[in-house]
Amino acid sequence: MSRMPRLLLGAYVCHPTRGSEPTVGWNRAVEAARFGHVDVITHDEGNVHDVRKAVWAQGLVDTLQFHFLEHTPFELWLKSMPGGYYTAYRMWNRRAFRLARTMHQHKAFDLAHQVNLCGFREPGELWRLGVPFVWGPVGGTQNTPARYLASGGIKMAVVEGVRTLLNRLQLRLSRRVHRAAAATDVLLAANSTVEQDFERVLDHPAHRLLETGVRRVGRPRRWADRAPGPFRLLWAGEVISRKGIRLMLDAHRQLRENAQAGGPEVELIVVGRGPDFGRVRDAPGVTARGWIPRTELLALYRDVDAFAFTSLRDTSGNVMLEAFAEGLPVVYLDHQGAHDMGSPECGVPVPVSTPQESVAGIVRAVTALATDPAGYDRLSLGAIARAEHFHWHANGDVVNRLYADLLGVPTLSASVGDGALGRPALADPSYA
Repeated sequence: MSRMPRLLLGAYVCHPTRGSEPTVGWNRAVEAARFGHVDVITHDEGNVHDVRKAVWAQGLVDTLQFHFLEHTPFELWLKSMPGGYYTAYRMWNRRAFRLARTMHQHKAFDLAHQVNLCGFREPGELWRLGVPFVWGPVGGTQNTPARYLASGGIKMAVVEGVRTLLNRLQLRLSRRVHRAAAATDVLLAANSTVEQDFERVLDHPAHRLLETGVRRVGRPRRWADRAPGPFRLLWAGEVISRKGIRLMLDAHRQLRENAQAGGPEVELIVVGRGPDFGRVRDAPGVTARGWIPRTELLALYRDVDAFAFTSLRDTSGNVMLEAFAEGLPVVYLDHQGAHDMGSPECGVPVPVSTPQESVAGIVRAVTALATDPAGYDRLSLGAIARAEHFHWHANGDVVNRLYADLLGVPTLSASVGDGALGRPALADPSYA
């Protein structure tokens, strides 16, 4: 191929700074632009100015172009209806495919990549374009562990129980999912749970790659530099039972009781909003911050001592990566995406067996962090190293190598680190 490859990315949401899925879409596009000319079809939700400004600021005008496809009024109405979100999203994807097909007639794309949304239920339509197709990283097959269904109350038990059943049925029976998987040349799984599900149910090899990453990595912490006072533990996210906030509050209550008996004093700071925020606000000794702008959250990471990630169901966890990037040791439930992201070198894994044992594990983990200065310093160094492994540039190198393999061309990426990938990329022995 004498020219630079032409890539088409499907990124339903895309924004350079908003975090979560929009930032995933943006970073995938930026990394792909190191490999070839990139066109991105994305949803217009007031992002046009910000995205185009960022393209100019990063000097990508010649290699990265965005095409903003608005929702129709009917799709917007449908999205607002209970249960209508995925139907509206599917309708948008069909129109996106028609736009892609028209663009393909003029630009002759060499490869298509469905970047997001991350969930497996809606693979988009770009696999129908007739060019090599990459799907993912894909998440969403992980479920709340059965023993934890009742830990968040009746509503969570019902909602998560129904979702678990639907997940199993859709993964096995959805014609769209199976057709898309069959047409996929490279299937990327966002965590080890999804990887196993795809290989077992879809009979398709999956390559594990975290769906997100970090751009900025700070410096390790030193216990000697801590501000005087209680050990400050940060929890951030949507304040709902599925995120394990009730487990965290139970653990903090035990930590307060232990402090009265001579244990370390621990201040829990909770950032976020949601149905369980009232529980947070009423909990003794908890600093309830509510929702704060992202810039304030990033600054808050630098003012605390450690981070807690207690989600009962998550593809990964952007906040966990952000904590690593600030040198914070992380106490985390050791399953799903958190299991793949963390390690005993950068945090304290808590077994997922029963809610009571997890609460006790969180208490032990936080107590150990708050009473072992040498161990704290070691874990902070490990957190920085872990964040470097998951840097967006390393993640992009992995994907660009996959693109090059599919197209039979040399990659233009820099050297590839192995931290972003959980298993070998195709036949490349350097990932073993």
